[in-house]
Amino acid sequence: MRSLGRADGADNLALLAGACSQISLAATLCNLAIHHRTEILLYEDADPTPATSRDQLRRAGVEMQQAATTYRAVARRLSRRLASFSARAEDRQLIAEAQRPSPQKAPSTPPVLAARRRV
Repeated sequence: MRSLGRADGADNLALLAGACSQISLAATLCNLAIHHRTEILLYEDADPTPATSRDQLRRAGVEMQQAATTYRAVARRLSRRLASFSARAEDRQLIAEAQRPSPQKAPSTPPVLAARRRV
């Protein structure tokens, strides 16, 4: 089994962020569909056909389906990783590295400029 490691962790995160965006878009499309149908009750010149709101709801369904597919794929990848003894050991090592204190960083402003600012 191929090791997933850091790069695939970033890929998983990017996939999940994309799925979240798809869900947000779907919610917006649902909101627009409701808004368009509500306009009929409020305005005489509103479009009486439900075609626009139906299209928005159809698009919302497509976005939700794509997000669900992404979530399932990431869940499958992570489940396989959890089932792998060697991958779990690698994950523990990566977590331990991430938890170590980082070395002191050099100041981002050169000392001469920092001294001038204090004056």
